Amino acid sequence: MAPLGIDKPKKPLLRTTMDLSTVVQDMAYVGFSSATGALFTRHFVVGWSFALDRPAPMLNILSLHALPPIGPKSRSKVLQIVLPIASSTTVLSMGIIVYILVRRHLRYAEVHEDWEKAFGPHRFSYKDLFQATKGFSQKNLLGAGGFGSVYKGVLRKSHMEVAVKRVSHESRQGMKEFITEVASMRSLRHRNLVPLLGYSRRKGEFLLVYVYMPNGSLDKYLYVRSKMSEITT
Repeated sequence: MAPLGIDKPKKPLLRTTMDLSTVVQDMAYVGFSSATGALFTRHFVVGWSFALDRPAPMLNILSLHALPPIGPKSRSKVLQIVLPIASSTTVLSMGIIVYILVRRHLRYAEVHEDWEKAFGPHRFSYKDLFQATKGFSQKNLLGAGGFGSVYKGVLRKSHMEVAVKRVSHESRQGMKEFITEVASMRSLRHRNLVPLLGYSRRKGEFLLVYVYMPNGSLDKYLYVRSKMSEITT
């Protein structure tokens, strides 16, 4: 044996004579087999010469088939596998990011109307109130009444303690109270009323922000404005 394109050595490395007549009784086939153990490799037989009762003829190198391309083909296969996986992962990641951003935007989305421009400085962002009350946690719930629920909170920037009254849009009385409260912020001041700091709105609810009074009654937050007309007259 010799590498392709090189003449066989004059003296073979292995030469032996064997009588196979006792083993091969009928027609037999001659072929090649190879093994590499745990390693991964491929073998190609591009041509071979065999004779039974005479020396094997020389191989014509020009007539042999060319070896198949190994490097580029394997690289293209890797790209065919890696690119779809990478593309799918990228699209999935972008979808998750967009979903998180949209969900976060909807969580803190607010409602704005033209009439509120006059009260702009008194408006709190819903996000600030949500964080101040720890997501309107039950642990921060001071109480609930017919006009809504009141939560204790701490504003992050000022560290001020506040009481946040949460009123549903479905409550007509709550909506009426909300409008009355907001409209009174500029003019109404009374020692028996819990100071109103501001408000916030989002789809489905109204939010009123009061100064938190540790020793105050919950009724002052829930019902103290019910007689506002009597106080202002």
